[in-house]
Amino acid sequence: MRILKSFVPVLLLLVVSFFGYQKYDQLPSVIINGIVFLPVTLAVLVMGLAIHFNRSPVFFYVILVVIANIVLGLGMASTYLAYALVSILLPLLLLVLTLLPERGIFSANAIPAHATLLSSLFFTFVIAMMSPEWTEHLLLSDWLPARYFDWTPQSQSVWLVSVVVFIYMLVLCFVRTSPHMFAGLGVLVMLIAQLHFGETSRSLNMFSSAALLMCLYAVLQESWRMAYLDELTELPGRRALREKFQKMSGVYTVAMLDVDHFKKFNDTYGHDTGDGVLRMIAGRLRKVTGGGVSYRYGGEEFSVVFNGKSKEDAAPYLETLRESIASSLFVVNRVSRRQNDRKPSDKNHKAVTVTVSIGIADSTGDVESPWDVLKLADKALYRAKGKGRNCVSG
Repeated sequence: MRILKSFVPVLLLLVVSFFGYQKYDQLPSVIINGIVFLPVTLAVLVMGLAIHFNRSPVFFYVILVVIANIVLGLGMASTYLAYALVSILLPLLLLVLTLLPERGIFSANAIPAHATLLSSLFFTFVIAMMSPEWTEHLLLSDWLPARYFDWTPQSQSVWLVSVVVFIYMLVLCFVRTSPHMFAGLGVLVMLIAQLHFGETSRSLNMFSSAALLMCLYAVLQESWRMAYLDELTELPGRRALREKFQKMSGVYTVAMLDVDHFKKFNDTYGHDTGDGVLRMIAGRLRKVTGGGVSYRYGGEEFSVVFNGKSKEDAAPYLETLRESIASSLFVVNRVSRRQNDRKPSDKNHKAVTVTVSIGIADSTGDVESPWDVLKLADKALYRAKGKGRNCVSG
């Protein structure tokens, strides 16, 4: 689901951009005159948002789109070699800047990214000015029969680099799924298309606008994740629960879930292991049946909301959830940091059982709002703990 949310908008923008490129001359003059200003407007907007939310990959993607527009729009790559250098440089830079760790935009830790960008541009400028023979042979020679590439003005070396970078980025999108990773893939395709079709106004306007819209979507999606999803468990957080409560009416059930003896577990095995327990429980909560939606309420507490169900209807699903957690063995890794280079033995691992207590309440009683139901569920949770924990109480 996360892959689809990140990939589908990028794919739609790719389709629209190529369709718009083909039908560009058929657009009304009013729209064409407006599109001319769209890349500049989007570049300023997205760059400002990237700086505000400290999204360094998106910031550098915008920089690359701006560089491509300046170079092509001003005709700075006037020779075949210079054009080939730019066509290879931009995809490679995009890949390298994507692989670099996120260390902010204007900080000492971001110096490697800025240094990579500036040194690459300087190196390309020097090579384009000097035009040594080895670069012409490397970048402009035909390695395969020329008839296979008569559809493009780009050299075979440019397409080889472009395809390799595209495959690498595609793999990264599925290995490190995130909005900015798919935006990077989309920007890469737009840069390749822009460089392939050349310095026409339709190419600069359509492909640049699409690339920047991909970056804008990535920033907005990432900012939404930061606001509504819990970073540790990736479950919706309390803000998402608050908005859910604003929309609820009729019959519904709210459950409060608490990890049993979590403080003692943390003190015994450490906070890193405790975080692992919370992630494991969150994984079970994501699979809760009966239409329940799970949220991280705070600390070791979670909430599950069943819309349209009374607590009698929801109780069997919560009992199944409790049993699935209790029957799952959590393996505690006791390997210390000094032992990480050694092969861990069975003595360094211990399988422990984690249990939860659950309190449930519904809206069928004398309640005024979902928050009142949540308070009743919280009281039921304390009753579950009083009964010996690892049970569901209503």
